[in-house]
Amino acid sequence: MASTDERALTELAGSLDLLLVTTSAALDWPRFMTTLAPRGHLHFVGAVLEPLNIGAFSLISGQKSISGSPLGRISTLRHMLEFTARHKVEPIVEHFPMSRVNDAFNHLRSGKARYRIVLDPDFA
Repeated sequence: MASTDERALTELAGSLDLLLVTTSAALDWPRFMTTLAPRGHLHFVGAVLEPLNIGAFSLISGQKSISGSPLGRISTLRHMLEFTARHKVEPIVEHFPMSRVNDAFNHLRSGKARYRIVLDPDFA
């Protein structure tokens, strides 16, 4: 799901037990709080540099919580990777051939990249 997809956010309202934030971008955090189920957790492993503008009522009304942690031990990463494989969680990646590196950078600078750009070698 794209973080700006209002339709998807509306469909997810009240349904997530855990929302794992891996971005460093400032987003509409109150909007993401609406996706959490009662006692849901918004957990950060990305370092968002701006303060989170989340009102206390959005936490209290559903006994929701916000937490953060570094990625941690290898066993934690292994558990996370097993979870993503089991639930078929996949990254959104755009591929550019190395010969189009300037196009890739322009795409990134313009803010159109969603969410990772990979440069592939130009092998025949």
